Amino acid sequence: MCAMQIFMTFCISAHNSMPQEQHPLAFCKNSPKLADPNNRPLIVDGSLWLHAPKAFLWLLTEATIIALSCYDHYITRKQARERIGPDCHGTVQTECTQDHVHIVLTVLEIFWIFMYCVWFHKYILQEFRRLSTLPYGQNRISNLLVRLNTRLRLPFMAVFVLCFILLWAVKINSCFSFVTSWYGLLPMQILETAVIVAWSFIAMPKDPKGQPALMQVWMQEFCWSYRSKAAKMAARNQSAPNNAELVAAPMFCFEDAMKLLYWTSLTYDYKEAERTILTIHKGKELYGLESHELLWEQKHDTKCLMGFGPDTILLAFRGTASLKNASADIQAWQVVHPPLRGRCWTGQQPRVHAGFLKSWLAGNLKAKVVSTVLKVLHHQKKSPTIKRILVTGHSLGGALANLCAFDIAAAIKEAGASAEGGQTITVSCYTFGAPRTGNSAFRSEYNALVPESWAVINDQDVVTRGGKMVFLYSRPGQRVLVNSRGDMIVRPSWVEASLQRLPGGSVNHHLLTQYYNSMCAVILQQFENKLVCGGMEGIVEMCMETPILGDLLESFMGLPLQEMQHAAASLRQGEHVKISTARQPKLAFYVRDSSSKDKRRTSSSDMRMAGTPSGSQV
Repeated sequence: MCAMQIFMTFCISAHNSMPQEQHPLAFCKNSPKLADPNNRPLIVDGSLWLHAPKAFLWLLTEATIIALSCYDHYITRKQARERIGPDCHGTVQTECTQDHVHIVLTVLEIFWIFMYCVWFHKYILQEFRRLSTLPYGQNRISNLLVRLNTRLRLPFMAVFVLCFILLWAVKINSCFSFVTSWYGLLPMQILETAVIVAWSFIAMPKDPKGQPALMQVWMQEFCWSYRSKAAKMAARNQSAPNNAELVAAPMFCFEDAMKLLYWTSLTYDYKEAERTILTIHKGKELYGLESHELLWEQKHDTKCLMGFGPDTILLAFRGTASLKNASADIQAWQVVHPPLRGRCWTGQQPRVHAGFLKSWLAGNLKAKVVSTVLKVLHHQKKSPTIKRILVTGHSLGGALANLCAFDIAAAIKEAGASAEGGQTITVSCYTFGAPRTGNSAFRSEYNALVPESWAVINDQDVVTRGGKMVFLYSRPGQRVLVNSRGDMIVRPSWVEASLQRLPGGSVNHHLLTQYYNSMCAVILQQFENKLVCGGMEGIVEMCMETPILGDLLESFMGLPLQEMQHAAASLRQGEHVKISTARQPKLAFYVRDSSSKDKRRTSSSDMRMAGTPSGSQV
């Protein structure tokens, strides 16, 4: 009976956490014809008819339990009348054997439990399918609940089946099976207790003064274009003007991520691939840069591409593209991050990946990069115009970008350089598929120096999971999770990130082409069913500010600017007009010719590590 109630609770919970059917545009507050998405009802808040299937199954199970209890009571009284005399002397021994009626009723009870399992899986699959077509942010609680149900309750059901087979069904008429089933299959009870403790911790009330739930929502806001970033941050900060943490928190910019993804790809092809549509001219035009410089350290094959403009300095690092780079990747032991500071035995000494640091310091690359940036800032000291420094990279390049951003921010702070009007020069770092760089002490110092740092992670990217080694490594900056379904989660909570992660990981998801596809899927879904409020307008504004991005979206995704403007205008009127030519790109934004020979002595197998299989188009 205990197991029956547990499985019934599982089934009810899986069904109740599903959102009710609703129009996909119901979340847009600016659509007068549609409802508010934040009040989107779950099935638990629906009518009684939605709960009728669960009630029907519950009645069948209860009828079976009552029948089994009545039959047990009848057999016990019958044995008592037969074995105890009229003078009430004698004893009744419980028999371990079970007759056919008892076995049939027990099997029927197990059958209803099995039906609960089937219905539970049915509801879970239905919820996954339905949520995959809805915006993640507006259905965040449902996404968390369905993943919690999958993680916590599916193992419990598997253990129950195993206990039932080993402890009862193998020798059904043995006293051991009789006793263990009478006491409720003890291993199952232990696991049930663990599940209840886990759910109780997750549902534990929080401090209402701290407003952790609201803080999480505010922190997860992002802007589509750099032009709207200041206004978006000001509107966010008005939600809690007295909250210093919220006011100081940076905001993720999708436009910057797309532009820097272009530069990240450019570092692989520049001066290496003979045939590519990625050009330094287009890269500089993205940020209005006027000049560029390539620093290429040959001993460890560390490549840094720099661009300089009136108000922006950009540095992009190439990822693993040769055996020398792979050799640096596997040097995973920790070394002290220079200069020596802190105490190792207290855990306050910043330490980083030995291979990453060696690649950054090799050939005096660090000194060349930092001195070049400081020289540019010094030349415009009388009339400072540089406002921000952008650092980016993929894979190994992302780890180098973290080290570079840290050293540049420290050098600027020490030199006292500032932007126009005495404002602080912003150092921003966007990495793609970057492994963890250092320990928690390094992360703390890094986050204080480079608060605007974003680690973009594609779905189940296996490289981003590596290097943790029982808390020896810790990821700096803030995470941004993307996937090919068009979901983007900025600053996921620890529970949220853990539930998104599946066992094993994927090497394919680490490829740079997959990052392109996921970022393009986020754009595409703004014109499909998973659009977020303001998404269409944000993409249109981004393309208007950066015509190159607009041309790329039109060429590779079938999203002409005029069609997008028309769809955004229709949405404001409460109508969802889809663009018939919109598609997920097959070639992303660049292509390598597999027949071309590399200008360097890098083999084709080495180039495959950069982000695409040999002979394929990306």
